[in-house]
Amino acid sequence: MPLAMAAHLAGCSPEDIASLAASKFRCVSLDKVKKKDMRGREPDARLLSLTQKAKLGEVDAFISHSWDDEPESKWKSLRAWRNDFKRKTGREPLVWIDKYCVDQKDIHSALSLLPVYITGCQEHVVLYGRTYLNRLWCVVELAVFARTLEIRRQSFKVLASDISKVDICRGVESFDCRGAKCWNVHDTSRLLRGLEAHMGGLEAVNQSVRRMLLCDESFCSVSGA
Repeated sequence: MPLAMAAHLAGCSPEDIASLAASKFRCVSLDKVKKKDMRGREPDARLLSLTQKAKLGEVDAFISHSWDDEPESKWKSLRAWRNDFKRKTGREPLVWIDKYCVDQKDIHSALSLLPVYITGCQEHVVLYGRTYLNRLWCVVELAVFARTLEIRRQSFKVLASDISKVDICRGVESFDCRGAKCWNVHDTSRLLRGLEAHMGGLEAVNQSVRRMLLCDESFCSVSGA
């Protein structure tokens, strides 16, 4: 189903999507990701040169976040996850993160491949902030990841440094994906149609998102990094 969602977004066959995603999948070592570059959404084509080609299934984590959330808080959460990963493995994590791994010369095609890229990572890491569930691309990422769990086991982690679990629960319990938006109205309609057609329907998406974000085992409150 993630493959079907990507095909819907790109307007081509699942077979073509699978081949294209495999050829374009990239990752970046997290020590190359800098705080100053993660402060804003403005494209920076030079960052792609810091990435490397990757095989689907061999990247440590897909980093999911909202560009509208507070940069300092997200950076603290990202550093906390990185430190924990290095403590456990003794090495730098390889991650997919949008500003580095998306080809800025072909953003539309790259974003269409996100559902496949999510399945190509071993862990899904959410840098949760107050606007996260307002951004429809973030919701799509969660929905795709939830369906991926039906196929194979992957890790899931929600990190938050400026919002409590109680506040997250309040927002999640009333969550409805129809209230989330993209910057482009056409993209909003396109993504909602894709969720309806390929992710089991909008109410199923709502239930998946609520279930994942309300799971205590996945949540990590970040006090310092």
